[in-house]
Amino acid sequence: MIRIQYTNKSTHRIVLPYKTQKHELLTLAQAFVAQENSLLPENRTRYTARIQTALATALATQAASAAQEVSRKSASETLKRLDAAARTTISQIRSLMEGRFARSPEQAQTWGFFVRQSGRGAGNILTPRGREEIIACLNQYITTEEARPIGEQFTEPPLNEVIALRNELHENLQQRNHSRQERLAHNAARDEACGVLAKGLRLALTALLLNYEGEPELTLGRWGFQLMTRTPRPPREAQPPAPQPEPAPA
Repeated sequence: MIRIQYTNKSTHRIVLPYKTQKHELLTLAQAFVAQENSLLPENRTRYTARIQTALATALATQAASAAQEVSRKSASETLKRLDAAARTTISQIRSLMEGRFARSPEQAQTWGFFVRQSGRGAGNILTPRGREEIIACLNQYITTEEARPIGEQFTEPPLNEVIALRNELHENLQQRNHSRQERLAHNAARDEACGVLAKGLRLALTALLLNYEGEPELTLGRWGFQLMTRTPRPPREAQPPAPQPEPAPA
């Protein structure tokens, strides 16, 4: 909070929120605009229009950011369910590859799987790990199966179900990423508007204080400014004089 003291002898001080204190800043701006709109236009500060515009932008971008966050969370939850379904499908296809190509496992690479080339597990068909590897494997599996005659395609899992699963994964991943980027963009716009608000409210407060002589009155609270009573410091006690050293004997 920024503290403003009008005079050294003032019994109150005014507390202003920083631009990073968004909730407090927006609350103050709303109270300020409401009070200014209750006055005649000629009695308003020269900064009121700017504050009102920045407030509208901050509130709109804040609401848009919240909506995008809901969309992002929804897509993320759906992705968790689809990830589990994709792992099950990949495991089913891998088992199919192991049974079909027991003597020539390298053929499974045509359907998007990797085969260990050396070591104790040489010839094993590897299971894709992570969402990117799983989607890449599904893509290759679908491409290979679609290129084959319908009569030669694998029946389990059904190709149309694999395609639907891959499409859902892709769409929800795009939706989650899009919502995340939109939320970040709205947050940046809100932060910029809050910076304008913080500066405008400081200038408007200065303009209001110029209308008062001496100590500002508590009516400033009508504009939303928080006035706090100052605690007077106790007077310093007089320090006793330091003892003088005795003169040395002759």
